[in-house]
Amino acid sequence: MQDRPSAQELLDAVRLFLATELLPTVSDPRLRFRTLIAANLLDMLRRELALEPDLLAAEYARLATLLGEQRPAPAEPRALAAAVAELQRALCQLIRAGRAPDGSLTAVLAGVRAKLEIANPRYLADFEPI
Repeated sequence: MQDRPSAQELLDAVRLFLATELLPTVSDPRLRFRTLIAANLLDMLRRELALEPDLLAAEYARLATLLGEQRPAPAEPRALAAAVAELQRALCQLIRAGRAPDGSLTAVLAGVRAKLEIANPRYLADFEPI
């Protein structure tokens, strides 16, 4: 754990360097494309660091309610992520078996929205569930 610069600040600095200093000098189309991808990946990582704790907690609460899970959400981030993955697997098994609980579609759509908030929030403006 560091004081300054924070992980967010480091990601922002690298992203700014790629986008404003390096990218304008790149003439090779393949390298330019790969530099844009790197900048976008840094944006995703920045959003994940900022949003993931709250999004995981919300996903756990949503799935625990849907599946009748009584255990409280784990406090440790890796344990919480593992618990969410376990609940997601359980819901997938129920869906595959044709026994999806009421509210499953709403829960799955909320999970997709949360993933889009990290992967590419611009997609949310056009996100229309089937």
